[in-house]
Amino acid sequence: MIRPGPDIVEGASRLPLQGGTAAGTGPAPATTCGLSANSKSQSAGKAVACADGVLLDRCLEKLTEGRTRLAGMNVGQRIALLEQCVDGISSVATEWVDVACESKGISRNSPERSQEILGGPVAALRQLQLFLQTMRQIDRTGRPKLPASPVRKSDGRIGIRVTPGSGFFDAVTFLGFRATTWLLPDVGEDNLEASLAPAYRSLENTGTSLVLGAGNVTGIPAADMLTKLCVDNRAVLLKMNPVNECVGPVFERAFAPLVENDLLRIISGDASIGAAAVADERVDDILITGSGETHDAIVWGSSGTAREERRRRNEPTLTKPIGSELGNVTPWIVVPGAYSKMQRTFQAENIVASMTNNAAFNCVATRVIVTWKQWPDRERFLQGIEAALSRVPQRVAYYPGADKRFEQYSGMAPDVAQRMLRNTAGGGVSGSRTSPDGTTTFVAGTNRMEGTLPWTLIRNVNPEVDSPLFASESFVCVCAEVPIDAASPEEFLRKATDFCNEKLWGTLAASVTVPGRFGRKQATRRVLDDCTDKLRYGVVAQNQWSGVVFALMSPPWGGHPGSTLQDIQSGSGWVHNSFMLTGIEKTVLEAPLVVLPKPVWLASHPRPESVAWSLCRLFENPSLWNLSTLTYHAVKGALV
Repeated sequence: MIRPGPDIVEGASRLPLQGGTAAGTGPAPATTCGLSANSKSQSAGKAVACADGVLLDRCLEKLTEGRTRLAGMNVGQRIALLEQCVDGISSVATEWVDVACESKGISRNSPERSQEILGGPVAALRQLQLFLQTMRQIDRTGRPKLPASPVRKSDGRIGIRVTPGSGFFDAVTFLGFRATTWLLPDVGEDNLEASLAPAYRSLENTGTSLVLGAGNVTGIPAADMLTKLCVDNRAVLLKMNPVNECVGPVFERAFAPLVENDLLRIISGDASIGAAAVADERVDDILITGSGETHDAIVWGSSGTAREERRRRNEPTLTKPIGSELGNVTPWIVVPGAYSKMQRTFQAENIVASMTNNAAFNCVATRVIVTWKQWPDRERFLQGIEAALSRVPQRVAYYPGADKRFEQYSGMAPDVAQRMLRNTAGGGVSGSRTSPDGTTTFVAGTNRMEGTLPWTLIRNVNPEVDSPLFASESFVCVCAEVPIDAASPEEFLRKATDFCNEKLWGTLAASVTVPGRFGRKQATRRVLDDCTDKLRYGVVAQNQWSGVVFALMSPPWGGHPGSTLQDIQSGSGWVHNSFMLTGIEKTVLEAPLVVLPKPVWLASHPRPESVAWSLCRLFENPSLWNLSTLTYHAVKGALV
């Protein structure tokens, strides 16, 4: 990692070591974990230098100095550094998106570029600005200021309204959205204030965290790093995933003030480098976003009989704290009822967006749609999903192993699935076949080309079978539809809740589409509230894709707290969490059945890139002018 020059971030300040070194002294230049200092343009398309043992040692040596420096920083000094990072992210935003798109095979004129804007610089800017807002409140008053008074359940548990917040026009940009984070019973109104932002009560207690970055969404490593720094008071060694390590040099410039002050180092390398970092005594804790297999290798050792014996005895090889986000077989429950045509269409498109965003390489991509078998409109609703899928262009399957996983979970080779496709009315492309077990496999997607995979929906999967679609996350563009037999909509929702809890792997997030009358009637509302409470997920989103909760950044993001190291499910711990809550159980998002203007994440949005860049400018500089620009582009796109 090199000391950033003045051409990288204007005025990047270096704070002194506690009790010591003069400002202006930089990290060791030259050959450590970074790109050369003399060319801003060199970073595009190049990875952070691959670490070896010597470079890893230098990085951790500098971070050890940095944690000492961090211990001597007051909150105001931390704010000053992070404010410079806002400028840093903004200065590299276009390059960040260009590099990410190139790595995923997204062309310059593709609407999919908007996904890289939203999942990259927009996510990082919103996360950073929310942390800055909270830290300014801590600097003024000693604690975060919650956006509203706590709400209370009948059993005494309290909830914190985390969205909409103040300062970023959430009430306009997320009109009708309300996210409430519910806390565990041991946090009540009497000790809520004392439970907030515990790291800020002893800023001298610092440490060094290893963040093993996600490979699918470029904003995730940045958000995880910022969480460890801002919430947990840690210097961070960020190891990039090989899939997206090309954005590492962009990160180095975006977060140059953190690099300059030895609070951040970014490396790449193979599994041996990750293992060496995990084992190094200078690393105090670990945060991984990735697979359960990688997590278990870290915690229990290499696979085999010895690992399983250690797991059985609960004797992990890892003795350090580890937080994790490990994916999910994400369900979307559709409660039957009277929906208008507009509501049906929007919800079908919303489900399709959740299935196709980022080429389906998302931990919260919908993998199972749960329907009522007796619902009169079930067929019409599923046809709406299929029609929308047929118009979505196929995406390059950029994530390693996608072809193999497609065949494993769809039951057919990619070339066989592609040969099923035919042009349909309305400009779509699709095909289907029915199997002897009664399932129908529907494949779809325009713009087929080398390296792409068709969107796949397997209908009528029996909820009683032990399907691989239930037992593990496919992490590819395959989704199941599961009809559940029930005597009434209320019984269906209870059975669907049990099915998701007991049959589907994972505890990260779930969505539930609810007809308006079901949510308004007192008797059915009680059923909805009871099932929402019983769903063992860290996020439950009503009428909306649970991935939107990730994008909001103010709610905590993570698996339901019921997991253990021996049965980790979707992971443990929380990221994002801009109000620095503790004792978290889950977040519930309530959203309208129809969102207007058309949301930028829908695949059918005609001008998503202009809206995405307008959001980027708003989070860079929250102002009425930037809000009006966003409104103009959002309305203009909806009218096309």
